[in-house]
Amino acid sequence: MIYLLTGPINSGKTSWILRDFQHHPKADGFACKKTWLDGQHIGYDLLHLPTGTTCPFIRTPDHIPPDWKEATRLSERFSFSSAGLVFAHQIAQNAILKRAEKFYLDEVGPLELRGDGFCNILRALIEAQIDLVVVIRESLIDQITAAFEIKEYTILNQTPTKSG
Repeated sequence: MIYLLTGPINSGKTSWILRDFQHHPKADGFACKKTWLDGQHIGYDLLHLPTGTTCPFIRTPDHIPPDWKEATRLSERFSFSSAGLVFAHQIAQNAILKRAEKFYLDEVGPLELRGDGFCNILRALIEAQIDLVVVIRESLIDQITAAFEIKEYTILNQTPTKSG
């Protein structure tokens, strides 16, 4: 089964993944955790859910470290690291080999539609028929499901939580 987790920016999709993963000890996958420097959002790190291991993945152009090896860019807003893509690919390969109960993929969007990012990872996971939870923008559901030939799926809509 494929679950498409959708919701507005900052609605808690990654937090939902972290909570749901706790109920699936035989699951695998990764979440994109926001990275901050002096209160400023500077990018995202990939977090391997079972181990807690992280890898720098996305940075804003003005916060790219000197040893950064860029794989691609999304507009002029974000630089994606080669190391992050390798990290994600290894996680997915290991999950397929060990037949993980479920895989969390945070997130699929415009990069994958142009054949970059997690495109090959998503295709391999679909082919392996592992249950998937894929974070996706609501506006891209039709494009993603068509591009990756996803015919059966369930939408999980994460609405923002209100505090107070």
